Amino acid sequence: MSNEPSFNGEHALERRAFLKFLIVALNALIGVLLAVPGLGYILTPILRKTEQDWIRVGRVSDLSRGSFRKTVFRYVSAAGYTRQEKRAFVWMRQEDSGDITAFSPKCTHMGCNVAWNPESRLFECPCHGGRYDEQGRVVAGPPPRPLDRYQVRVENDLVYLKRSEA
Repeated sequence: MSNEPSFNGEHALERRAFLKFLIVALNALIGVLLAVPGLGYILTPILRKTEQDWIRVGRVSDLSRGSFRKTVFRYVSAAGYTRQEKRAFVWMRQEDSGDITAFSPKCTHMGCNVAWNPESRLFECPCHGGRYDEQGRVVAGPPPRPLDRYQVRVENDLVYLKRSEA
């Protein structure tokens, strides 16, 4: 009689069970390896740190009293899976009381950028002739409502705007 193993009966069943287990284990491993990046992609917006509510836009000491100044700033915008650094501006001035007034530069008619005219003391829209006074109220043209005003917070000479879509 030979000492060589037989591949009949019991040994064949053990080998077949082992190969089934090996195939299932490899398929599970492949599934996990494919699922981890997919889950990461799906869960990224949920797990991402939320955006700050306040955006730093400048210093109080850079503002002059009584006249609006164009203040350019940068902020990070996160939409879904993308994060972009954007550049924007706001019209700001320091009031005689020390409070800071900040207006959106977007005309409420069609979204064109308004410009402060120190001679006429009006915000003027070059697109369709909209004009706003120093309080942001419509004084001429087609704009349906006043300029949007930002909430402002001051800390240690730094000016922050409440986030909307700046």
